[in-house]
Amino acid sequence: MYVSVTKKHIFLSYCGENRADVGALREELIAQGERVWWDGDILPGQDWRLAIRRALEAAYAVILCLSTEAVRRQRSGIYPEIADAIALLREYPPGSIFFLPVRLSECDVPKIEIDSTRTLDRLQYLDLFPPSSRTTNIKRLVRAIRLAPHHP
Repeated sequence: MYVSVTKKHIFLSYCGENRADVGALREELIAQGERVWWDGDILPGQDWRLAIRRALEAAYAVILCLSTEAVRRQRSGIYPEIADAIALLREYPPGSIFFLPVRLSECDVPKIEIDSTRTLDRLQYLDLFPPSSRTTNIKRLVRAIRLAPHHP
């Protein structure tokens, strides 16, 4: 039996070295009226893997924050989150906005398979650098998020 989960926030996926930059992004999105979930919302004593899985399922958009630090790591919590977000993306019609790659610094978008014809690097990404273009690109990001099928 299919159980619908209410979509209620943006999910931020990032590597720990970028916590300060992602915290700034989180604040900018909240200032634009968006609800944002990140791992800082996990309370002491909670099963963090379960909390992350539930937060992903309740997301109307997933922002994958990429950086030189993130793509350089051999192991990272973002890779299971990418796999889970791709599984959720597959439930949407082609062309839907749900999974948004954002680069925090100059780096390659990984060529991770989405399906038999698409890879993650084919999704349009957005740069949040240099600082001179950040305000404009935050506005573009919010505009894209608001086109997500389940945006409230």
